[in-house]
Amino acid sequence: MMTGRLAAAIVLAAALAAGCGGGDDPEPAPAPDRGAFVREPYLTRVGETSARLRWIVRGEGPVRIEAVAGEGPPVVARDGVLSGLRPDTRYRWTASVDGVEASEGTVTTAPTTLKRPLELLAFGDYGAPNDDFRAVAALAASLRPRLLVTAGDNAYLVALPQLLDSQIFQPLRGVLAHAPNYGVVGDHDIVFASGRRALVRAFEWPGGGGRYDLRYGPVQVVGLGLRGDAADVAFARRALARPGPLARLVTVHQPIKAGNPLLPVIAGADVTAVLAGHLHAYERRVRPEAPGVPFLTVGTGGAPRNEGRTPRSDDAVVYLAEFGVLRVRLQAEEATYEFVDVRGEVRDRFTAPLVP
Repeated sequence: MMTGRLAAAIVLAAALAAGCGGGDDPEPAPAPDRGAFVREPYLTRVGETSARLRWIVRGEGPVRIEAVAGEGPPVVARDGVLSGLRPDTRYRWTASVDGVEASEGTVTTAPTTLKRPLELLAFGDYGAPNDDFRAVAALAASLRPRLLVTAGDNAYLVALPQLLDSQIFQPLRGVLAHAPNYGVVGDHDIVFASGRRALVRAFEWPGGGGRYDLRYGPVQVVGLGLRGDAADVAFARRALARPGPLARLVTVHQPIKAGNPLLPVIAGADVTAVLAGHLHAYERRVRPEAPGVPFLTVGTGGAPRNEGRTPRSDDAVVYLAEFGVLRVRLQAEEATYEFVDVRGEVRDRFTAPLVP
């Protein structure tokens, strides 16, 4: 959440940038020696027949990634891309450096339908160096989603190229090795242009982490970036009118409030849910301008919480000042939503149609 304390964050981040070499777009600082990789391979895209991984290797050794499903033949990645995969199939991938296995994970390709359950996780306002974020990261890894959707403020106090590994990639290793992150930028991600660029490049988010239309098979994720406003109306209308998706999720950092010109667009499209962060709490909200569409605030990723600065929204039917994740299960014509706290307890649960 953007507060007056951000000025202090900027001062601190500037000092960190100076200590790490500064520059317009510096390279990540060397990570502790964890083996062959500075940044272990992680997924950035998964489709019905392909998947893409990225990494940062330590040294000059050649990297080989291959994936196997069951007893089938191995599929070798070219430039990090696995192709020729089977839809709705789980593959185990391994990464070797100089012929020695150094990392592993799984990837489940996207289905073509929602006849079987498809689970994704959502949260925002994370990347803080504290036990709360580490607990959220551990919970997310244990739930093994197919897709991760983050709602901005990906790094605390601010995003810097030199700190992304310690802020994001090392804590979230357990989930990013199995699911791509389709996220947007928030206030704390854009303080430094170099930090925003490094974050967006790392996750390969289109539109600078703002406006984009990404797919995971039958699921469409429409990103609107920092805030949704009149400037996003034309893009949102075009994206949400594209044929094909069976479930449509809109994600934006700051929650959409009454009077926002995007509300008629959301009401006129088949939007399954709207996901936001910014407030360091979980809220289930309703907007009469878009009946039947759940508006969910999931700024629950572990960023420091101040009860006085995270009040309950006027339109919230559920408010929880807790850390945790939103688990979304899509199947057939229905979506099931569960907010799971870091103790593993389901604190809110409801179902809604994929198409309101």
